[in-house]
Amino acid sequence: MKISILGSGSSGNATFLEVDGFKFLVDAGFSGKKIKEKLELIGENIEELGALLITHEHLDHILGAGVLSRKYNIPIYITGESYKVCAEKLGKISENNLRFVDGDFRLMESVKVTPFDVMHDAERTIGFKIENSRGKKMAISTDIGYINNIVREHFKDVNIVVIECNYDYQMLMSCSYPWDLKARVKGRNGHLSNTDAAKFIGDINHPGLEKVYLAHVSRDSNSYETAINTVRDELKRQCIEVEIEIAYQEKNTNIFKV
Repeated sequence: MKISILGSGSSGNATFLEVDGFKFLVDAGFSGKKIKEKLELIGENIEELGALLITHEHLDHILGAGVLSRKYNIPIYITGESYKVCAEKLGKISENNLRFVDGDFRLMESVKVTPFDVMHDAERTIGFKIENSRGKKMAISTDIGYINNIVREHFKDVNIVVIECNYDYQMLMSCSYPWDLKARVKGRNGHLSNTDAAKFIGDINHPGLEKVYLAHVSRDSNSYETAINTVRDELKRQCIEVEIEIAYQEKNTNIFKV
C-alpha cells in the first residue's frame, strides 16, 4: 500500500493511493491539469488511475473529478446524496463511470473499501477505510466536525491515518472570520480542532499504527507548526511514538509504503 497526499486544505484536496497495484485518488479537488502535474511529481501517470473516490460534494473535493473521468475514462465513486447536489458541477459523466456508494465495495478483488458517515456540513460526507490483501489498512477523513463512535470504529486498527487537523481554538477566535463562520468551523458539523485531533490519535494508537497525516490545516485559524506541535505534545504526554506528517496545501507528501 502506497500513499501520497497531493494537497489538502480549503483550496483543494486529493490523495493518491496504490493498493495491490490498483491506483486511485480519494477526492479530486484540484483542476485536472494540476492533478496530472502533481502525480508526475511523484512519478505517477494519470492514465493509470482506476478510480476516483469522493468524500463529499464541496468544490475543494470535486473540482477536477468530472474532467478526469471524461478525459481518462475513470469511474467516480460517490454517494447518491452528494451526486444529486453536485451533478451540474461534475458535468456529464458516462453512466458506466458513475458508481453510487452504498455500503462496502471492492475496487478489485483484493482491495476492500469501507465507507463510513462523518459529521460535516455537506449533504452527505463519508470517510473511507481501505484494506489490501495482506490486511494492511488505512482510513481517511479530511473534513469532520466531531469524532463519534462510528468514526472511532473505522480508525481503530489501521496502519495509516489521514485525519483533519483544521484549527487552533485561540487562533480561530481571534482571526478575521465573522462570528457565524467561526461558529460553523467549531460546530459539530464543521471542522476538527488540533486538540481534538491530537486526543483522537492518542485514543486510536496501537502497535500497528505506522503513520499519521494531519490534513486540511487552515491558513487563517491555524498554522502548520501549531498543528503538528499540538499533536506531538499530546502524544508525548501519553508516551506515544508514531510518525506524524503535515499534509500541505500546495505540495505533495513523499510516497509512504506499508
